[in-house]
Amino acid sequence: MSTTFGVSCILAVIAAAGIVAMGAGLLVADQRAVVAADMVALSAATAHLSGDGDACDTASAVAEMNGVSLQECSVDGDDVTVTVAVISRKAEATAGPVE
Repeated sequence: MSTTFGVSCILAVIAAAGIVAMGAGLLVADQRAVVAADMVALSAATAHLSGDGDACDTASAVAEMNGVSLQECSVDGDDVTVTVAVISRKAEATAGPVE
């Protein structure tokens, strides 16, 4: 009886550890997506405002260099808005001049 209970407890702890690890992985992916979106938007806005290239081409290149997927890119005046994805997590950021 105690062996069955012990094995059950061990399996429950292993399952709980797996759930915690998955949750931590998603949290890390969320933060990585937010940081990457900011970095991609800032790079794209810099290229757009300096005239050094197309904002969305720059966004695509910076996203690829950082191992994220550029989902959307749009330019509205001096602002560049991008959406990037990391695994199944998405984040959006807008960058442009401070008014």
